[in-house]
Amino acid sequence: MTDHGGRRRGARVRATNDTADRNGGALGLLRDLVLLALFTLAATWLLRLTVDAVFGAQLDHRYWLRDYLGNLAVALVAFALIRRLPGTFLMTALVLGFFHLVNGAKLAVLGTPSSPDDFINVVNLYHLAEGWSRVALVAALVVPVLVLLWLVRWTKGVTWITLGVLAVVATLVSANPVPVRDALDRRFGNSVWNQPQNFRFRGLALHVVQESARTLAKVGRAPSVEAVATVFGDDATGTRLAPLTANPVDIAALEGIGDAAPRNVHVIVLESFFDPVTLGPEWVPDDPFPESFRALWAETGNARALSPVFGGYTANAEFETLCGFPVTENAVFFEGWLRRPVPCLPDVLRGAGYRTVASHPNVPGFWNRTLAYGLTGFDEYLSKADFDTTDSVGNFLLDHSYFDQLFEQLGPLEAQPLFNYMLTYHGHLPYPNGPGYPDQVAPGPGRPGADGNTTDTGLLNGYLNHVWYKSRDLMERLDRLRAEDPEAVIVIFGDHLPFLGPNYGIYDDVFELPPKRDDFVGDQFERLVSTPLIVIDGPRGPLTLPPTPLYRLPTLVLELLGAESGGMFDWTANPAGTTIRPVYGQHFLIEGESTLACPPEKADPACAESAEWLERTRLLIDDIFSGDQHALEPLATGRRSPG
Repeated sequence: MTDHGGRRRGARVRATNDTADRNGGALGLLRDLVLLALFTLAATWLLRLTVDAVFGAQLDHRYWLRDYLGNLAVALVAFALIRRLPGTFLMTALVLGFFHLVNGAKLAVLGTPSSPDDFINVVNLYHLAEGWSRVALVAALVVPVLVLLWLVRWTKGVTWITLGVLAVVATLVSANPVPVRDALDRRFGNSVWNQPQNFRFRGLALHVVQESARTLAKVGRAPSVEAVATVFGDDATGTRLAPLTANPVDIAALEGIGDAAPRNVHVIVLESFFDPVTLGPEWVPDDPFPESFRALWAETGNARALSPVFGGYTANAEFETLCGFPVTENAVFFEGWLRRPVPCLPDVLRGAGYRTVASHPNVPGFWNRTLAYGLTGFDEYLSKADFDTTDSVGNFLLDHSYFDQLFEQLGPLEAQPLFNYMLTYHGHLPYPNGPGYPDQVAPGPGRPGADGNTTDTGLLNGYLNHVWYKSRDLMERLDRLRAEDPEAVIVIFGDHLPFLGPNYGIYDDVFELPPKRDDFVGDQFERLVSTPLIVIDGPRGPLTLPPTPLYRLPTLVLELLGAESGGMFDWTANPAGTTIRPVYGQHFLIEGESTLACPPEKADPACAESAEWLERTRLLIDDIFSGDQHALEPLATGRRSPG
């Protein structure tokens, strides 16, 4: 009896202890979750205030809860994998800190928040960075991964359950992006043309998830042959636009007319090249351009190219120049959007017997150029390894050295018809100088902005001296080129305006920009994308041109070469009397002397025709560059429309 009683008492004690352990474990877990929630709350506000103060992000603190809940979701995933509070704190701080600070920097430099495409562009950032900045970038990417691998409790079942749940969620979202996107848009809203506002209303974690679903939905779509046929000939329906026709490029004209030999084409894309004198004498008291450039540009009526981008994303300016279609998405088109071989300008000229050469003294894979140049029709691509980069400042080869080495490698210009596409590198942010190239000009003191502060002129000083050397290198090479190749068509333009400080920097004061992009008017958008444009028609000299979107340059080149039809390039012709310039999320419209901003959420009857043009153009872009290329079939078959 005594023995049985002892066993019963022992069983009760063990049961009591087990219950206490469970209660203690549950209380401990609850305590850890509360502490994690408080830690994430503090981190959220610290990061919001830091990003606001350092980068001027102008966060809307009414929506802090969404930001916090997104950050808390990240923290809870980390806790499920690590199961120890100190390690979770460390991992959460590393991940949230890195992404919020990078996002703040991108907002300040490019005026747009982080997006899924940024994960693709990390390699480009590595190649662009140098010295300590490259080390910092690698550390920022590698350290969180190594810390996570070290902290995760790989032997615990909950770790694998968490990873499994994440994999299932990712798979479901990837397979069904459209309903996910639509549900998130209904709940949290979406402005097609105002990504900074989207971010401010959502918080970073939710913004990245929502835009990832949107990107997956876009990438997965391919217009049907029936949809593409609706914009052609007799099948065109439901539009005030004239129907499109499918006329192949006049290849015979490109091969030469009569005894006339085909004319060479030289395109010079100048990095971050614009007219700094337009900033005013307070900022630029002395003209960095030589008189010879001013005189040549004046012969064009000071013609202006209209770029799709501001402050960066050169590849989008390239895409338009080569392929004749506008960039309409907030993404680098060469990275993921150009996925099919396409009859862009290099391919068309190659078909007419031209040697097609692209060159850029940077690493070849930057902005995915190696693949993109191949898909657009280049036979040769000369990149950094093909040049002696001794004559550089920072990473950037001086233009005179680039030109000299390039033309030496090209050989005799009369050997074969040549399409020579040149993308310079000197003039790139952060505009370093060197002992062999001392400063030649200095900025003025500037003037206070609306907040009473004057933007720092350090970047402007570097830029003015880059453009001082750059413009002289250009004119020296241009004089030689016109003498050696007098019949050539020569196209010169700046890819985009230079970055001159966070949140539009000096432009904010000079162009009197409103605090929010959604309040910009048409003239302000136009000034932010206008760069010098010079087109020389051989011995006939420079052309006088209206403001010209870069996507219209292929048509202009073919016309100068004698082609009466431009193939797919004809499909982006603007309605009569108008010039349409898409910028991310919207477009602006130039009619005569007036410029009108046309955001899609603010329907303006004056924008109705251009909005239809943009919708039709987007359909063609999706089909030709990422889809099944139904629109190109009539160019090869002679039919009036696809199908």
